[in-house]
Amino acid sequence: MDNSEIKVLVVDDQPSNLRFLSKLLTSQGYQVYRAICGQLALNVALSHCPDLILLDIRMPEMNGYEVCRRLKATPETEQIPVIFLSVLDEMNDKLQAFRVGGADYITKPFQVEEVLARIDKQVRLQKLQQQLKEQNYQLQQSQSLLSSILNSSLDCVVAYSAVRNSEGNIVDFQWLLINPAAEKFYGLLLNDIVGKNLLAKVSKVSNNGLFDLYVSVVETGETVDQEFYYEQERDTIVWLHIVAVKLNDGLAVTFRNITERKRAEIALRDSEERFRAIFEQAAVGIAKTALCGKFIRVNPGFCQIVRYAQSELLQQNWEAITHPDDREADREYLRSLLSGKIQTFSVEKRLLCKDEEVRWANVTVSAMRDVKGTLQYLICAIEDISERKLVQELLQASLDTQTRYAQELTRSNAELEQFAYVASHDLQAPLSTIAGYAQLLEKRFPNQLDAQGNKFIRNIVNSCERMQALIDDLLEYSRVGRSQKPFEMIDCNRVFEDACANLHLAIRENQASVTRGNLPRVKGDSFQLLQLFQNLIGNAIKYRSSEAPVVQVDALRQGDSWVFSVQDNGIGIASQYHPRIFQIFQRLHTQKQYSGTGIGLAICQRIVDRHGGSIWVESEPNRGSTFYFSIPISK
Repeated sequence: MDNSEIKVLVVDDQPSNLRFLSKLLTSQGYQVYRAICGQLALNVALSHCPDLILLDIRMPEMNGYEVCRRLKATPETEQIPVIFLSVLDEMNDKLQAFRVGGADYITKPFQVEEVLARIDKQVRLQKLQQQLKEQNYQLQQSQSLLSSILNSSLDCVVAYSAVRNSEGNIVDFQWLLINPAAEKFYGLLLNDIVGKNLLAKVSKVSNNGLFDLYVSVVETGETVDQEFYYEQERDTIVWLHIVAVKLNDGLAVTFRNITERKRAEIALRDSEERFRAIFEQAAVGIAKTALCGKFIRVNPGFCQIVRYAQSELLQQNWEAITHPDDREADREYLRSLLSGKIQTFSVEKRLLCKDEEVRWANVTVSAMRDVKGTLQYLICAIEDISERKLVQELLQASLDTQTRYAQELTRSNAELEQFAYVASHDLQAPLSTIAGYAQLLEKRFPNQLDAQGNKFIRNIVNSCERMQALIDDLLEYSRVGRSQKPFEMIDCNRVFEDACANLHLAIRENQASVTRGNLPRVKGDSFQLLQLFQNLIGNAIKYRSSEAPVVQVDALRQGDSWVFSVQDNGIGIASQYHPRIFQIFQRLHTQKQYSGTGIGLAICQRIVDRHGGSIWVESEPNRGSTFYFSIPISK
């Protein structure tokens, strides 16, 4: 089982237990976070949102029970499973653990196999629960989509089950479903007809042939897709395009009232004189052809395209002037048209001109029928698109080149992100080993090393800690670009409060004043917005002047975006360094002046980029700084 994406928080006030459990879980591929007290555990849980928490019960200041209560009372952490670790083995202790929301209980001293087995069990349960939620969501979406399509369809949709007599013959149909369009067509309501018989509500279907058509679909299983006309009332003809499909011992019928279209076709045939004027004077080519493709009538516009005289074209057919490579497509479309599957089609094809030049044309073909629906002839509209095709080919060649470059750039960026993530992740284990052995040397041989030797060891440990911070920030930087979490509406006032809660130690130690105006709701990733606020407020406190830090967070609507500002009274930044500070690993101070890795503002830049906004700074030395970032307003 691949555990590389699973984050585990280990909480224990005994460093030896923390090291043991961290080493054990890291060797199994888990991402491990550690906390040595209850308050730190709550902060880490909010900032990193682990998938599982191993929680010791007996801790000073805040015991494990209280930590669990607070976790379960916080929306961001209430779903995280908690496994208690304790030397307490009494039944009441275990019952208390489960009462406050614990998922499991392991008694110390514990067995490695037991710890791993119980962790694996909780991880699998989490994954199963997530899969179940996703499946339920998809099912609800599918049902909602089906209902929306049915209710919003302009076509009439009905479904029936067959009603048979004792001999098995169909004598009626029972209504199962009717959509709003069909309700309007029949003048009936869903609640009034579901469960009722068709002939009782629409008796005329038994006389116009529609009932027999339905019976044929159910008995033969053959789908019907055809136009159907009948006299609805005296001197009133209705045309329908019907698609009927067998459904168990019944059928589903989709139909559209095409009466107006049919009347338009009749009116078109009745206006031959007007058509003749349009035919002769049209700027595009027009041709009337027999069903076999032979030209019956052509206009001057068509003759001009193919360079033939009218009398010459009337001796030709479509296939003779169509490029050989395009003929099969023509035949396929024509077969569909003649069979009634389609009523018209439009195709781009190459025409062979009399002077042997090849011209591109857009040809639209429509079938002309008589009142009974029998095919009579074809009308073709021909537009010369040779120049447009040439431009399209040039544009496509340019687009292909740009697409290739974009794909190469995307692949390169993805490979760089993956390299940063893998390299940073793989560096953590040897780094922890170096730090651990250095601390063991310092602890076990304090009297065998002189002051210089102890200083060397302390430098090793400090360097490892700085390197660990750098790796953690680099991992966080790579995760921002790889995040696939969907956006949701976020209350930025709540994000501000959570950021201040995470920074409460820094705020208290620096006697900082951190306030806000009324912040809006935006659409985004809640965890990344928390990182953004926390990084900017934390920097405002860290890069303080001799005065106590004063930080003000506000937001102002500008056009289609919210522009947020984080203003401080700190040391400020010279203007020539403004573009540089958002680049990864770019620092303006030494570690002795201000600790850090040079990744925090780069993470802010990536977060804002992912949300479709921009980030910038206005600052002068000794006059404080104001960081701005924009978030588009959700529409």
